[in-house]
Amino acid sequence: MSTLLDQTRQLQVPKPAQQAIWQHIDDLACEALYDELSLENKPGLVCPSSNGSHTDMTHQTFIDSITSLKGYFATLSQFGYEDRPFDDIKNQGVFQEEKMRQATHSINTHKGAIFNLGFVCAAIGRCIQVEIPLTAKNICAQLVEHWQVDLNTRLARDPSSHGQIMFKQYGITGAIEMVANGFEVIQDQILPCFYETIYRTQDFEKSSMQTLMLLISVLSDTNIVWRGGIDSLRNAQRLAMQFLQAGGVYQSDWRQQVNEISQYFIQHNLSPGGSADLFAVTIFLYKVENEFNYPI
Repeated sequence: MSTLLDQTRQLQVPKPAQQAIWQHIDDLACEALYDELSLENKPGLVCPSSNGSHTDMTHQTFIDSITSLKGYFATLSQFGYEDRPFDDIKNQGVFQEEKMRQATHSINTHKGAIFNLGFVCAAIGRCIQVEIPLTAKNICAQLVEHWQVDLNTRLARDPSSHGQIMFKQYGITGAIEMVANGFEVIQDQILPCFYETIYRTQDFEKSSMQTLMLLISVLSDTNIVWRGGIDSLRNAQRLAMQFLQAGGVYQSDWRQQVNEISQYFIQHNLSPGGSADLFAVTIFLYKVENEFNYPI
């Protein structure tokens, strides 16, 4: 789907303002994580009024986690701009994960965000360095051009990790492949869905839920498979797709329908954590596109 970004130029920012740019990117990344957390009634996920399917984490756990991430995204943006080695980016992510776990008492709240959003920020830094507009297409192209090979060949796969177990059992790929391929599903389906819904409804909550439900319907979410098996994934995808096919958030009773899906997820102990991670990436890309570009 074409967006207004097809008809925009990048806002030129003086070189001395680079630190302010990195900080602004950091703020937008944290805002995107807050937006994901704040969306009420997400199926199986933590939100302000519910812990979803989780017994080990709360809304406050996520707040503490996001607070611990502040500054990390600025650093990764600068690393990308400076074309720092792949190992520098990887090691910074490892350090940040340790910092997150200290803040959350060893609970894994944002490991996916550290990885996904970290590399997106590095790609933004590359775009700024080569002076190309900060569009999702350009940012994701930088991911593929600069880090695809390293991501696919130089990251050790822990055979005991959820992702590797899911790959061996079901052939489901995870976050590494998603980033290495430039978030194709976000570019092709998810971000266009958000733009279309926000254009039609002018409602951030509706646009967010429509986008999250689309992610659940199309993503082979390893978190769901880990908790409930492949049949649970198919059932979760079916419920999300049925909601969308019935009209999604354009229905008058959409909140009631989402609540019913949420109850199903909680009853079956399902949590679409992978979908939540990609939702945050989608919102971040939307914010960056609209903050750093202006109409011709």
